[in-house]
Amino acid sequence: MALFAGGRLRVHLDIQVGEHANNYPEIAAKDKLTELQLRARQLLDQVEQIQKEQDYQRYREERFRLTSESTNQRVLWWSIAQTVILILTGIWQMRHLKSFFEAKKLV
Repeated sequence: MALFAGGRLRVHLDIQVGEHANNYPEIAAKDKLTELQLRARQLLDQVEQIQKEQDYQRYREERFRLTSESTNQRVLWWSIAQTVILILTGIWQMRHLKSFFEAKKLV
């Protein structure tokens, strides 16, 4: 016999983040906080949330900067490689044409 055989399974997941995650009236009743103390706690929670967001944005900025620097470095080396290949191809062409014209006795 299978678990949940023939039946429907319903799952409800309620995730709250940010300032809405805390139930402040419940906290005030539990800790017996005054209106001013409750508001101070709300503000401290908001400041903490802002600091977390700032840290995350700094981390993202650092990763983006590292990615940009890596891409810039790769573009630089690719440009150098293309220039070297172009110069070597030009040298090879000049030598090849010179030997061709010498063989045909045009030079």
